[in-house]
Amino acid sequence: MKKILIGVAAALALFSLAGCQPKGNDSASAASAQAAQTSSSYTAIIRGGRDAVSSKAYDQALGYFQSALLTKTGDKKATALVKQTKALIEAQNSLSKNSFNAAKSSAAAVKTVTGGDSSLNSAADELLTTINKVQTAYKAYQGQLQKAQTAYDQQDYAGAIATLNQLVNQSDIADSYYATIYAGALKLQVGAVSAQNASGGTAGNGSSASSSSNAASGSGEYSVNKNDTEINGEKITAAQIQQARKDLQAQGIDFASWSDLDIMKAIKVAHADGRTKITPQDAGLK
Repeated sequence: MKKILIGVAAALALFSLAGCQPKGNDSASAASAQAAQTSSSYTAIIRGGRDAVSSKAYDQALGYFQSALLTKTGDKKATALVKQTKALIEAQNSLSKNSFNAAKSSAAAVKTVTGGDSSLNSAADELLTTINKVQTAYKAYQGQLQKAQTAYDQQDYAGAIATLNQLVNQSDIADSYYATIYAGALKLQVGAVSAQNASGGTAGNGSSASSSSNAASGSGEYSVNKNDTEINGEKITAAQIQQARKDLQAQGIDFASWSDLDIMKAIKVAHADGRTKITPQDAGLK
């Protein structure tokens, strides 16, 4: 879709140029008029690209700047603008994947382009600020989720619920940057409330956890088959689950969104295959 938008912007910019060119170019006056028209159209295209940058429509801006480069082949200014905009788009894409170091590198590259535009340099500075902010929050939220998971593994369900309540009530936790953490927190929250209820405990300050649990119970989404929690008739222990998570971490797998049920199913698959360490494929996950 991004490539289509860039192509459309480029086509429109060139169409406006082609439609205004003189029909005759046999005379010096015609050549002069065409050169003037080319210069005027180039300026208009660059202006359109800068307007797109101001609107943070960087894909559209790239289309304009590429059109300007086609209008004036080898133009240094247009070349610099294309390089800057591509780097800015790469930074955005890396941020959306939580690849923070790559995002920072691409954003910083925007400002190193010789002959670059100040508006794109400013956009890069703004994006770097966003990257740092998101990275700080991501690490903090990831730490909270791990803290809750540890409490859950140790059967401290009240502690897990308290930490999860704080996490899911963060004002920006539903942002796309934290989608994996948020999903994992909601799953663990429901599991902790269910485990606490089964053990005869109370949720304490767990209004949000209770509502999540009730919603899940009503839909049946989190119903657990006893066979999924046992191997040869013996219940899979919290220690086994915790070890499995450590094994995943050693493989470089982000297991934040994996519920205990996902882990137990993976343990059963690995056991059936004669293995003690699980892989993402064991749970049908990537």
